[in-house]
Amino acid sequence: MKKYGSIQAFILGGGKSLRLNRDKAFLRYRDKYFIDIVIDCCASLFGSVHLVGKQYLHPGLDGCMDDEIRGVGPLGGILTALKGTEAELNFFVGVDYPLISPEVVSYLADAALKQFEGGAMGLIPVMADGPHPLFAFYSRTCLSAVRRCIDDRSYRVQCIAGHVHIHYLDLTKIESDPSPAMLERNFVNINHFGDFLKITQK
Repeated sequence: MKKYGSIQAFILGGGKSLRLNRDKAFLRYRDKYFIDIVIDCCASLFGSVHLVGKQYLHPGLDGCMDDEIRGVGPLGGILTALKGTEAELNFFVGVDYPLISPEVVSYLADAALKQFEGGAMGLIPVMADGPHPLFAFYSRTCLSAVRRCIDDRSYRVQCIAGHVHIHYLDLTKIESDPSPAMLERNFVNINHFGDFLKITQK
């Protein structure tokens, strides 16, 4: 039985990866594709795992979903997922977080469930480099907010928080468990080839 069986996870397969000139999902870290690392982590915790925006076979996936609306960035994937989810609370993560760990995701899941019970419609973690809205939790009731953002052509994911109550969790104030070093590692986001070289050279 999964620790968070009531939560569904959605992995955002990414767009064209123009800044890397290659598909980030199939970059390798320690002999595993990024996409496999993220799927394995989510599958160890959540009731179901779906890949959005890409077709891929993996035993940890419960299915793949094509973006219903293209050209609007990750919001299109979030829209697709929230329309199809059966869960009240959902975890979203980009495929370009290859240092993700079950320990940190579990910490966030516990915090998200607590905030959800208190009335928040989602949880976005905040690190020293700012919020990480693509390593976050959103209620399916955020669907109307996502639609409104797209209708307004406001395609930044944080637009969602302008229409519903999203809790921003400041992780820079945590001093013990998970450790600051573990948190910093989890939130390494690969956008440029230099980011990729940093993690492979360590």
